[in-house]
Amino acid sequence: RDVKVHVLAHLDLYLEEFERKVVTSGGHVHWAETAEDARTIVADICRRLDAKTVTKGKSMISEEIALNEHLEALGITPVETDLGEYIIQLRGEHPSHIIAPAIHLTKDQVAEDFRAAHDHLSPTRDLSEPATLMAEARAVLRDRFAAADVGITGANFLVAETGSSVIVTNEGNGDLTQTLPKAHVVLASIEKIVPTLEDLD
Repeated sequence: RDVKVHVLAHLDLYLEEFERKVVTSGGHVHWAETAEDARTIVADICRRLDAKTVTKGKSMISEEIALNEHLEALGITPVETDLGEYIIQLRGEHPSHIIAPAIHLTKDQVAEDFRAAHDHLSPTRDLSEPATLMAEARAVLRDRFAAADVGITGANFLVAETGSSVIVTNEGNGDLTQTLPKAHVVLASIEKIVPTLEDLD
């Protein structure tokens, strides 16, 4: 709590330091006052890289600003890579919970969605268990990771001292989304900043 109170009292200083460190490391910081500004910035980055496919992970802000719909309208395919987000994207839904976005679905519904969306899937393949559903999603998503031109993640923390962004995840999709594409875009709200790596700990 004390770190957060301190950061909010000196937010301008830490944001400026974060930006300096990112730029020094070869990155760019874009400031967006509105959802429309954020969508435009991300779309411009995708256009500059001639992106056709974007992988996404750990980015609830992208849901809040309706980024997927915006990218789709521009002919860019966003692919949610968090398992729950991937499932609800196939269904054309929005998250029902911030941590467990597909908690409202049964495994039978998920199996039905996979059979409808995955055209390579054999009708006889057993999808009756969570492990087989996860394996099916993993197999499909591996190709998407390899094809992605841009990766988009959120951030649990931004570290002013280093210009680092940090996500906490129990799935490897965060790493693949950040490292495989030509560019990694971080969508974060400004209060995610902490002064130092020690504060992060």
